[in-house]
Amino acid sequence: MSNWTQRFQMMPGNPPSEGELFANHEPLRRSGHLGHALVEYEPGKLLAFYASCDAGDPKWNGHSGYGWMEYRRSTDGGKTWSEPIMEPNSKAMFERHCGRTLMCEKAVCASDGTIILYYLTCDMETNGHRWAPFFEPHYAVSHDGGETFSEPKMFVHEAGRIWDVLNHDGQIYVLFADCPELPGIELMRPYKYRLYVSDDNGATYTLRSELPFESTVQCVYGTMEFGPDGKLIAYIYDKQDEHNLKYLVSEDAGRSWGVNRRAFFEKKLRNPQLVYFAGGWWIHGRSGNLGQDKGHFVLYHSEDGVEWDRGSFVRLADQGLGAYSNNLVVHCPDGRQQLLIQASHAYDQNRTNVYHWWLKEKETISRE
Repeated sequence: MSNWTQRFQMMPGNPPSEGELFANHEPLRRSGHLGHALVEYEPGKLLAFYASCDAGDPKWNGHSGYGWMEYRRSTDGGKTWSEPIMEPNSKAMFERHCGRTLMCEKAVCASDGTIILYYLTCDMETNGHRWAPFFEPHYAVSHDGGETFSEPKMFVHEAGRIWDVLNHDGQIYVLFADCPELPGIELMRPYKYRLYVSDDNGATYTLRSELPFESTVQCVYGTMEFGPDGKLIAYIYDKQDEHNLKYLVSEDAGRSWGVNRRAFFEKKLRNPQLVYFAGGWWIHGRSGNLGQDKGHFVLYHSEDGVEWDRGSFVRLADQGLGAYSNNLVVHCPDGRQQLLIQASHAYDQNRTNVYHWWLKEKETISRE
């Protein structure tokens, strides 16, 4: 097992730490659970999205989809950020008072520089200000570095959720799962995970495969990543076994998949986010919902993407639900790379602020 702290440093502060406050919702008593889309559209030029949702619903106490998205821009690799910018499509949807909201969970930059922003469409009527059931997911594009976005276009004509998006060898890969929820909270049947691919910079998508997960109604979330050898690894979470996530490996870019396997995570792992960075694999999320040490924000490292270290708590939970997250490999003009990690953290019950952490190689830090 690797000890990543010998080669890497997490900033600010060694984990666990408070992190860098990025979106402070506490003064207005709002919340930022859903929507952590991150994208780099040129080296060192970033957009970081976060939700701004009403936190007054007494049933959900801030774990809400009732609001809109905002984003901030950095042109210096995340050293400084602009003032918040309203994401136009989600704000317009909210102001229509139509019982739906749009949350931006993922974004990607295509090979021609097009930014593609993917929306989760939330039902705000069935369960109050919760975040589900879901309607059909949508996407919008920007050809000017996020200055403007097109109107949303439906991704598939099926209710569901886009869990992850990648740009690999000029193609856009989208991990989607249908969402057969009842009007309450329970699922009617297991999610069906599907991989869609775009060959035209995100304009259109075709189904490449259905992932043969041995899924149950307790399996949810999803993340995927390509390794340097071209293998594609996909993970899902199992509510009944928070220590052992299910995963599949494809050796032909998602056209076919190997057998179902499980990977062990000592400190548990919910809502996982996977990335390959600086010669190794990283995955982070919430340290489960059950048992000892639940609810913390946890990070794991692996040499091969399937055998993981013991995990490191990035930030310890002291209120309610948080630790929804995303990551982005940031390319500096001099060729250096660093990993931006964004996550929510509850400040009161389930009301959350948004924080940043940076993972850097120590050799890189010494050259700054």
